[in-house]
Amino acid sequence: YKQCNELRYLRFSRFVFVARALTELRLPQYKGSTFRGGFGHNLRRTVCINRREDCSRCILQAKCIYCYIFETKPPEDSRLKTYFSDVPHPYILVPPDTEREFFKPDETFRFELILIGKAIDYLPYFLFVFIQLGKNGIGKEKGRFYIESVLNERFGEEAEIYDHRSGCLSGNIQIYTSESFFPLWKEFLSANPEQITIRLLTPLRIKIAGHLSDDFTFFDLFRALLNRLYMLTYFHCGNRFERKHKELLELSKDIEIVEKNLYWQDWLRYSSRQKARMKIGGVMGEFAIKGKLMPFLPFLKIGEYIHIGKATSMGLGRYEIVQPLSR
Repeated sequence: YKQCNELRYLRFSRFVFVARALTELRLPQYKGSTFRGGFGHNLRRTVCINRREDCSRCILQAKCIYCYIFETKPPEDSRLKTYFSDVPHPYILVPPDTEREFFKPDETFRFELILIGKAIDYLPYFLFVFIQLGKNGIGKEKGRFYIESVLNERFGEEAEIYDHRSGCLSGNIQIYTSESFFPLWKEFLSANPEQITIRLLTPLRIKIAGHLSDDFTFFDLFRALLNRLYMLTYFHCGNRFERKHKELLELSKDIEIVEKNLYWQDWLRYSSRQKARMKIGGVMGEFAIKGKLMPFLPFLKIGEYIHIGKATSMGLGRYEIVQPLSR
């Protein structure tokens, strides 16, 4: 727990959107890119004043919600600006957890939204834009849907904060921090497992020496996760950027990855910006990690929400920790 104290400023919330199809929906197997692209297009249509194609030339860029959420850049006063050309987006859009490509009218589906730090305040914008996306249509055939309700996760339970009949967004929002999350870890930590399994729920894209790789060590994974948590905390939660985990990173080199059952999976996506179909893929499957895991468990548990690797904003890099295999 003390190891996680430096991330005490990290704030995030999880929301579940329940949608109902109005017309037939035709969607790709992996829907993350489709939902993210539709969201970005409708967000820009909603908030853009100048209607410029190039946001970098817009005088409102520094205060624009679209630029902050969808084309996130380092703030002008950031002392890290010279090191990072762009920063992690303050949201994660987790698409419907199904490979189904057709939804009939009146069928429901769910997707998730994780908002981080300052972006939590923009929940009404996200809701409005998803309502507009449903009206304007999604996918190649512009299938329409409506948002039936929005649920907010509160320590394992889901509380409704929006209902389409009232059209009102109300209720307190549960904001997680490393401190408020700690009680949920007690039972897991008390088991003091020496081996756990990590199951990849969406493709994991990890770069090693500048290249995507499926041959990673636990050190590679933990460093990527730790960097992501630090960046999110610094850029979106107002914390100073001070890394104090060199010793923990060194200890991560002693953790072994065993019982690998991994494979590479590619998804096709259409890029509206590049006007072309593109492959986006990553590692799927599961693997076990073995060693003195106690110091790493809090970070790994937060990572279940925050994801890891590249393209997390469209839901990639999602994983879950399976029960300990041994003690």
